[in-house]
Amino acid sequence: MTRKRTPLTSAATDRSVLMRVGRRVLPLIFLGSLVSYVDRVNIGYAQLGMGKELGITAAAYGLAAAIFFVAYCVCEVPSNLLLAKFGARIWLARIMVSWGIVTILTGFVQDTTQLYIARFLLGIAEAGFFPGMILYITLWFRSRDRAIALGTLVAAQPVAFLVGGVGSGLILDHVHWFGLHSWQWVFLLTGIPAVVIGVLTFRLLPEAPQRVRWLKPDEAASLQDSLDAEMGKPEKHSVRAQLASLKSRRVLHLALINCVTALGFYGFNLFVPLILKQINPTYSATNIGLLAILPYGCATLGLIVYSMVAKHVTRVRLLNIVLTLVSATGISGIIVFRGNPEVALAFLTLMAISCFIFVPAFWSLASAALPRSQAVVGFGVVNSFSAIGGFLGPYIVGQAAVGTNVTGGLLAPLISLLLGTVLLVLWKGRPAVAVVPQDVAVHPSGETV
Repeated sequence: MTRKRTPLTSAATDRSVLMRVGRRVLPLIFLGSLVSYVDRVNIGYAQLGMGKELGITAAAYGLAAAIFFVAYCVCEVPSNLLLAKFGARIWLARIMVSWGIVTILTGFVQDTTQLYIARFLLGIAEAGFFPGMILYITLWFRSRDRAIALGTLVAAQPVAFLVGGVGSGLILDHVHWFGLHSWQWVFLLTGIPAVVIGVLTFRLLPEAPQRVRWLKPDEAASLQDSLDAEMGKPEKHSVRAQLASLKSRRVLHLALINCVTALGFYGFNLFVPLILKQINPTYSATNIGLLAILPYGCATLGLIVYSMVAKHVTRVRLLNIVLTLVSATGISGIIVFRGNPEVALAFLTLMAISCFIFVPAFWSLASAALPRSQAVVGFGVVNSFSAIGGFLGPYIVGQAAVGTNVTGGLLAPLISLLLGTVLLVLWKGRPAVAVVPQDVAVHPSGETV
């Protein structure tokens, strides 16, 4: 009599497989996400020098920061379709190398128009990276383990702000090599690592459980069975079939949530250097970079804690609601106490912690809500709406700025976060997969996310 296989029936085997997958996959996920966000936020610090030398105003900077998301939004879904066609290893590596090259070239722009073009090209190059990573994570991690991978992916964001802040500040104040301006070196020295990590990704990123040698055949098959039980079997769908997810109300609802919350987060995060400068105009670029350690360091610690406890969180929607409200409170505090540096910095830190934890919490909600048949296009659509919010946030804040005073423009991010809270309250989810004990086969459940 043949014993029916249940996915990863041994708890010890389960932990062993998860640890090996983590060692092989998570470092590359973290490094890729790290250089991605360093190359997004470096413009905020480069502007401290570039603005004076090229005559770029706060409003022009806001448009330059925002225009990245126009191209990113347009190319998001096509990029995810190409990832499904060519495979994660090849396509994610292509994305990293491309945006690294564009970042390096940004260091040689001569005026505002060229900066706009460079930022648009960066959006084209990077489009599909984040939803591609989310899709890749669903190929390796079950829902009960996914918080670890999502936490690792998102933890790179505050670390990027921290590393980018300190590194860019030091570069601006001390690096003037070969006749180039210090702001040019910000782009050069942050673009090169992206190319290097892209090459490493091409060589080292594993494609799927059954295509690696470091899992035994029965381990790989059991892991794949668990993933298939949750997400559905991986099948080749026509482009038309994949695009059918555009009609899904769940996809559009998630996309709207992501849009308005991204407007709040990007409208805030991309102006942090200018906000810190406004809190104390005597700060040098190095001071600003070092001061950014507090909010982004605390956000990193918050994400680590979240990754440890997330599998015990059963009401993910409620967690998302709380995080958007806390983020709105943080922005309110920055606006109200902008004349009190210590208090304003405390609220800035609160905002950073809540907004970064929101990202993996939201994608836990989204990845559990969409079946595999909708994941390729669905993740792309949801994240492309984030790009729309990412465009509107910096643009609105920049346009509302009075000279270098950007605090008044934070009202738009505040309102958008409150709107995101309302949309989350209205979210109904779908029947989702239950998280069952590790020695029991995974099966569909009637619970909602």
